[in-house]
Amino acid sequence: MGINPIKITFIPKRRPFIKNATSRLRALYLIDHLQKLFPNKYIANLDDPENADIIVVNQTASQENLIKILDQKKKRKVFLIYDVVGRQYDDARESFNQVAQQADLITVANETQKARIEELKLGKPCCILNDGIDYVEQLNPSLSPFNGKVVWFGNHQLGNLESAMWAIDYISAQPKYSIGVIGNKDIKLDNVELIEWKYEGFINNLKRYSLCFLSHDSLEKQKSNNRLLVTIANGIPTIVSNSAAYSELLRKFKLDYAIVNNENELQKALSILSDEEQRQKYLSEIQPYILENYNYNAVAKRFDQILNLYYLKGI
Repeated sequence: MGINPIKITFIPKRRPFIKNATSRLRALYLIDHLQKLFPNKYIANLDDPENADIIVVNQTASQENLIKILDQKKKRKVFLIYDVVGRQYDDARESFNQVAQQADLITVANETQKARIEELKLGKPCCILNDGIDYVEQLNPSLSPFNGKVVWFGNHQLGNLESAMWAIDYISAQPKYSIGVIGNKDIKLDNVELIEWKYEGFINNLKRYSLCFLSHDSLEKQKSNNRLLVTIANGIPTIVSNSAAYSELLRKFKLDYAIVNNENELQKALSILSDEEQRQKYLSEIQPYILENYNYNAVAKRFDQILNLYYLKGI
């Protein structure tokens, strides 16, 4: 007699899930690749806590869903994974504590987040499950040819856009370069090409540009590197500022010149990455590394390893 597949349900942030990066990266893509890689081992789906053996709840789930999940935890034996990828433990401590106390395992996206969770001394195991490359089915790794166009993209809130404005203003004033922003339709900027973000066709829009500039708010020390993974995986050399996650990845491949903190450093990086040979050199080692280690087959296999270690051994 065969063993029944393990039923895993993910409770992400909000519908429509495809329009929310955290929901895509921490739920939708994982479900798809778990089913493809382990069809006889797991049945993975969304929003079905009543029938699940394992519930993976994201920190941004609604209060209504949190109550429903905790109710299931009280009623029966269910393995609860709390997926914490932001500052929930600082910004919404009561809600965080409510779920963390009942969780069997906490997952985070990077070492910085793991260290912060461990500082809280919750007495719960904590594992890193890194984000993978977003916009999975749109992947286009070819090097974008240089055309002088630079792009910023992302959530304009949480200080992301504000932290990049010094560079956006500088680039927009340079005759050799132009700057575009892909984001919310409500963004209003002068001398900037504005493109409304849509999931469909996003990579095609991104690859209209030959360079990217990314940064994080100075208070966001625990952010993921997922936007940088997207640009490099899709063949766009990227300059970064004010981000531990981005800087760590670039330094790993000796791309320190692309980490900038002022206009002089930005101009130097722009000049270097205007040269086609330098652009190819930028991608030569870092892009294969990202494509191998951050594709969603790799992320799903890592999740399977975590479940083998913390869930299956207890059955």
